[in-house]
Amino acid sequence: MQVPPQFVAKVHRIFGESGRAWLATLPGLLARLRDQWGLTEGVPCSIVGMSHIEFTTTADGQPVALKVGVPHEELFTEMEALSLYAGRGAVRLLAADRELGAILIQRVIPGTMLWQVGDNREQTRIAASVMSGLFLPVPKETGMPHFSRWTERAFRLTRTEWDPQERWPRDLLDRAEEAMAAISRDRSADVVLHGDLHHENILWDDVSGWLAIDPKGVIGPRCLQPGRYIENQLPANTTPSALERLTRERIEIFSDILKMPAEDVIAGALVDCVLSHVWCFEDHGPLGDDWYQGIELGRLLSRLLK
Repeated sequence: MQVPPQFVAKVHRIFGESGRAWLATLPGLLARLRDQWGLTEGVPCSIVGMSHIEFTTTADGQPVALKVGVPHEELFTEMEALSLYAGRGAVRLLAADRELGAILIQRVIPGTMLWQVGDNREQTRIAASVMSGLFLPVPKETGMPHFSRWTERAFRLTRTEWDPQERWPRDLLDRAEEAMAAISRDRSADVVLHGDLHHENILWDDVSGWLAIDPKGVIGPRCLQPGRYIENQLPANTTPSALERLTRERIEIFSDILKMPAEDVIAGALVDCVLSHVWCFEDHGPLGDDWYQGIELGRLLSRLLK
């Protein structure tokens, strides 16, 4: 099989030697899973991520997607989140194998991404509607981490190991830590969160409507759910005033539809903005214009936060 070099490089970078060993087993692993779940040989997805994804069909002709990755915690929490969603507002989980790191899900057809339809206001209303159906009570027994585990680790390592040159402004790091402490003080209100819900992870299905895909599966306050969306699909080279108008519009819509104070939405967005950008240090480092726009957005959210 032809494995895209970008996928190979990403698996090597993220998983190191275990990733290299896993890649060598991938052809045999796919053959085993096709036999186990009665699948035809599929067509690889053109989008390169941390896992191999291919579109295939079952023995009775049902279109499905097979996702296979190096077995690790984030893949397991995705399985758990999809199982909890049970096809309500998210893609339906058909089968999973923890040992093999494999997930079988319904195929979303045609799979139009949210960013491809309408304008900012329409897209945000759709996203808020999808989000409103994905807040679930925290199970008594769960393998999903709390969002604070993500922030505590990333913010600590940014200060101590990842960013000795202080390329990410320390005042924004401080502000995000303060915001996270404030919004997560009451753990009794925590819910199951998707953890990565943005324009490319909300797809149109002709039968089921708009569906979320690729949940990370994490626990935390509701106001963290819109954060990843608010910082996504921002126009390049936009003016500060245009960036503020678009950001305020998203915050207003999420606050209205999700029935949460705008201040909480802003706090959640600031936390996620800082987190997602400092995570870049662990993976591949700051990235051009998107990096600087992230700092600009972080400063805007910090100003908006009372």
